[in-house]
Amino acid sequence: MLQDIDFKYVNGVLTTSRNIHTTGNLTVDGSFTLGGTTTSSYPPVPVPGDHGLLGWSYDPSFALSTLTPTLGTVYMSAVYIRQATTISKLWYMQGTAATTPTAGQNWIGLVNSSGTVLSTASLDSVVTSSNAPKSATLSAAQSVTAGTYWVALVFNAAAAPVIYKTAMPFTGFGVVNQSAASQRYATAGTSQTTLNSITMSSNAAGQSIWVAAS
Repeated sequence: MLQDIDFKYVNGVLTTSRNIHTTGNLTVDGSFTLGGTTTSSYPPVPVPGDHGLLGWSYDPSFALSTLTPTLGTVYMSAVYIRQATTISKLWYMQGTAATTPTAGQNWIGLVNSSGTVLSTASLDSVVTSSNAPKSATLSAAQSVTAGTYWVALVFNAAAAPVIYKTAMPFTGFGVVNQSAASQRYATAGTSQTTLNSITMSSNAAGQSIWVAAS
């Protein structure tokens, strides 16, 4: 609710010299000017909601390169959730399918900033087809608050699937000025057959794999 604000019209513009505070949502149907910069209520670039997603690591059209994951290595990419919501499905993009996946050893999961694996989904049946965005439904949907979460992936098979990432040449480029525990892209253990709790401070810089949550 807006309270105790003195407004007046100046050259047809509703104006106040006071601070405005609202405890609810502020909806702008036209444009909004902040510090002299005007932005539209409809941003000029795609956002996750335009794809029916709650968050992603980046626009999927930037996933211009591929990675063949090391079997048993846990790969993590961050998604930034801007408001409280419920996550029920996780996504990544796959090129070539895995060969002979090892039963019970291919997983995708949602991880919080403490390294807790909140929920997982098996990828055993997902990794066997090619060239498509892949999604898996979590074993338990997760109610989350605004914050940073990670989508974790681990694969085990006779041959790993090919997955998509940016063309960024060095892992360090994607984690500029971030501590190990907050890296957008990370690896978190080797020789893994499932997704277990992660010591975030021990993570190493990883590849910029595209992931999303919905």
